[in-house]
Amino acid sequence: MRSSDLARTAGVTVRALRHYHQIGLLEEPARSSNGYRVYDTHALVKVLRIRRLIDLGFSLPQISTMLDDDEPPPATVFDTLDAEFAAQIERLTRQRELLSHLKRYEAFPDLPPEIASSHNLLRRSGLPESAAAMDRDHTLLLMHLIGNAGQDHLTTIYELLSQPARAPVVAAAMTAWSTLEGEATSQEITDLADQLTELFLPVVAELTSRGLPDLPHPPEAWTGLHLDGYLTTAQQRVLDKVRADLESATTPDPEADLS
Repeated sequence: MRSSDLARTAGVTVRALRHYHQIGLLEEPARSSNGYRVYDTHALVKVLRIRRLIDLGFSLPQISTMLDDDEPPPATVFDTLDAEFAAQIERLTRQRELLSHLKRYEAFPDLPPEIASSHNLLRRSGLPESAAAMDRDHTLLLMHLIGNAGQDHLTTIYELLSQPARAPVVAAAMTAWSTLEGEATSQEITDLADQLTELFLPVVAELTSRGLPDLPHPPEAWTGLHLDGYLTTAQQRVLDKVRADLESATTPDPEADLS
């Protein structure tokens, strides 16, 4: 048999045969007078064994050892592979649960699943798809920057912002912020910043009452990457004012403690 015949009969590709030769799984056969490899039935059996072991999940290095061993492998080899399969099943089960969760809330597939229900409520409360997509991108980036320590905090913020009595106002403010262009007037920036501050103050108070730690700050090196060319000048000015106003409103007055 030539390479193409062996590959077709064994159900593999010629490229796979060449790879088996390169890594020493399959011995190089004799060549015919015109230079073609000529395989016999022993080679076919060996390729079938390799295929079978690959289908079972064994790695090529493991297979290399098994092919030359006349005894079955020890039980630990099977146990190790079984443990790997169990971990894969657990991971796939979790992925299926996440897909079901995102589907239930008609969420963007790449939206952090922790906020899928809140995002759905905001969209149903008037947040347009363009603004929802922008918020998804911001949230995905922020979730990455603050790490696992801040994800519960951020999830709670979304839960509070998406409460039925608050969601329509939040959706309107998020829409206004998402469409804020660089040429926005100072009054527009001030009005929107004041509106956002008013929305966030009770949220901050609720977070404090729950005893949640402060939201971790992203590393400085990441902050520039997040904002540089990503937000419009007007959006950045709104965020700066909201941050300053919230800090001013929530920072205790040392003189008040002395009175």
